[in-house]
Amino acid sequence: MAGLKCEFPEGCRLDLWAKVIKAKFIEKQVKVLDTVFCVPDEQVGGKVTCVEDIKVKVIQKFEDVACFNKVKIFIDYEVILFVIVDGEYQIITVTDRFERDIELDEFDPPLTSEEFREEIEQSELILKNWTFDYEIKGNCEDPGNPCNLTTPVRGTCIGLKVYVDIVDKLGKMHDVIVYGELDPEVEF
Repeated sequence: MAGLKCEFPEGCRLDLWAKVIKAKFIEKQVKVLDTVFCVPDEQVGGKVTCVEDIKVKVIQKFEDVACFNKVKIFIDYEVILFVIVDGEYQIITVTDRFERDIELDEFDPPLTSEEFREEIEQSELILKNWTFDYEIKGNCEDPGNPCNLTTPVRGTCIGLKVYVDIVDKLGKMHDVIVYGELDPEVEF
């Protein structure tokens, strides 16, 4: 600190409050949904001929970090399918919940129970890169219907799989102090 040219040493000090990531869990393209369902004709006005687009709305995501040997994640979400029925757009929604336990040794770097208790104060769950695989399987009322309904109904059977990348960052807030000064000759 003796080499600083600041008139007042306090002016050369930058005090930051920053989250330091202690461990990270990354799993790519986790299958969060694998379902086959029937869309009744009366719900959308006829047979579904095409799935035009699919979106996901995350309703809630949270974690239970009370267990010292694992982190339990919960993702409540809604899949919105934009389908074409007789040349017109209709919307179908599928709501579901995904749960997963992440053991402490699955984090990078792996954590012990003691490290987890002493060094982890916060968790950040990130969901990205949603991808979909779907198929119109046929009519729900056909013999041996593809939706395996006990009572066949008039409608369209759709198979849907949903995948997402899951990132979980475990960290702790730290006080970071930087000493230095701005160079007046450098433009920003």
